Amino acid sequence: MCHTSGKSKPYTNVSPTHWATSAIEKVSKWGIMTGNSGTTFNPNGSLTRAQAVKVLNQLFERPALAEISMSTFKDVPNPHWAIGEIEAAATEKMV
Repeated sequence: MCHTSGKSKPYTNVSPTHWATSAIEKVSKWGIMTGNSGTTFNPNGSLTRAQAVKVLNQLFERPALAEISMSTFKDVPNPHWAIGEIEAAATEKMV
């Protein structure tokens, strides 16, 4: 199982022999990526565009825009969990 820094619970669906265990531990420890829940990571799942934007925002230390409730992008429904992340990545506005 994969343990993250500061967490008492391992990701139950990441085996010690999974090819990405070390990378998952690092991105979890650094706060760049989180699991699908407190105990699962979905190591073989696909990364959505919204999830990729959130990861890039974390890497660039760019906070989500909290005051955004409607997306300027036609393919992002309202409401959407990542509207603030997407809009932050699409603008030069920094909080």
